Amino acid sequence: MTHNVLLAEIMHETNTFNRIATVRADFETRYWHEGIDTARALEGTNTEIAGFMEAAIEHDWALTVPLAASASPSGPMAGDDWATVKRLILGPLRAGKRFDAIALVLHGSMVTETTLDAEGELLGEIRALAGADTLIAATLDMHANVSPAMVTSADLMMAYRTYPHVDQRERALHMARLMQEVLVGAPRPKLVMARLPMMDAANHGQTAAGQPMPGLLNLAADVERRDGIVCASIQIGFPWSDVPDIGPSVIVTATDESSGRVAADELMQAVWHSRHHTQLEFATPAEAMALAGAGKSGDKPLVLADFADNPAGGAYGDSPNLLRALIAAEIENAAFATICDPLCVECAGSAGVGAIIRLSLGGKGAPELTPPLDMKARVINLTDGEFICSGPMWQGVRFSMGPTAVVRTGGIDVIISSVPTAVMDLNVFRSVGIDPEKLTTIGLKSRNHFKAAYAPIARETMLVDAGGIASMRLQELIYRNIPRPIWPLENLDLVKDLLTMKP
Repeated sequence: MTHNVLLAEIMHETNTFNRIATVRADFETRYWHEGIDTARALEGTNTEIAGFMEAAIEHDWALTVPLAASASPSGPMAGDDWATVKRLILGPLRAGKRFDAIALVLHGSMVTETTLDAEGELLGEIRALAGADTLIAATLDMHANVSPAMVTSADLMMAYRTYPHVDQRERALHMARLMQEVLVGAPRPKLVMARLPMMDAANHGQTAAGQPMPGLLNLAADVERRDGIVCASIQIGFPWSDVPDIGPSVIVTATDESSGRVAADELMQAVWHSRHHTQLEFATPAEAMALAGAGKSGDKPLVLADFADNPAGGAYGDSPNLLRALIAAEIENAAFATICDPLCVECAGSAGVGAIIRLSLGGKGAPELTPPLDMKARVINLTDGEFICSGPMWQGVRFSMGPTAVVRTGGIDVIISSVPTAVMDLNVFRSVGIDPEKLTTIGLKSRNHFKAAYAPIARETMLVDAGGIASMRLQELIYRNIPRPIWPLENLDLVKDLLTMKP
């Protein structure tokens, strides 16, 4: 039997401390596809949309795809563009088309200029239009800040289980199987959520060996083998979003609501205890330079991740602080990616390859934390900034850094982009003529996603806090909407009845 299924994606992780509004053009540097014909550009990629389209063939679904859109994390989405997103996704429902199921690809930590809970608002409007009988499912990023409104409006919900996130397509295929089971007669499940007062957990969800997250995921897998449990999902949350529903959560999808509640509470207690293994202090630029200075010609690269200004955390991606330290330490055979500064790209483009130019580089977004770097450099290359990810994360997806320049100062090549760019793929360097495997030191904007591609070529990786709005110095940020008290802003270890806390 053919089932009519609405499939839509709006993927954005919002750093509310970023003062620059996110607009449609920001999505188009990754992708914005309207209609199933354009969404087919994602077929064969490691994305949820590709997984759902593959599942539709297997399960004989008739798909309607009004929108598939994903942007790099950044500031709150502009109100007018959010209205466009809702108009497109809700359009088929408002036109009276009926669906057996609706599959949504969401981040779970999206904020707009008009709402602190974009996904909750969207899901609520979809439920109101689709009716109680329509099956509604949503996949989420592991770093979702899940709201009660999201849980109330959906029937199935699950997050990624890898960080770096390399299982997008796999999770969509899993979700599609669960949807198909319900569509052909399995009991309709319910969602149960648990949360405790914390902003981060499990070392931000890193799933490498030795981290706490794999153990939590093993517990979730054990829970899923229990009678009445369909799925158990752990979301680590996104601490740079000033919203009431900030922080880690557990969602259990269950046909037996009572069993779901027990399981959710149990898992949430385990997440709570993982705070003891959550890193809050990181290397300084000086400590990073001591390690970089020990590198020798012929070594595999040392990879220094400038995570506090990581665009994948919604930061501006224009801090030159770590680069400043590399230059001062006279590090050789090095490259840095990327500093976002469209004016400097334009200056390099006007001067041309080979020219020596003076730049006031970066530092426009948060100059009080990351002031501009005055430097003299030679223009080495100019490109359109386009590249296709080699993976494993986002494999096959075309990204754009916008017009891009490569300049050289001392022994360091610096990639200057026009679009904030988190460095997750080796092709960031290769696309501008730099072979990352031949470098002794690599500086890049990322926190953990880079490890999927860069750890295999590195002699060592180090996270460096050189300042920025995605730092784990959360006490330095001004929150107005989060619940208090909350860990780690307050030391909840001092609460007498902590161990008996209930989600």
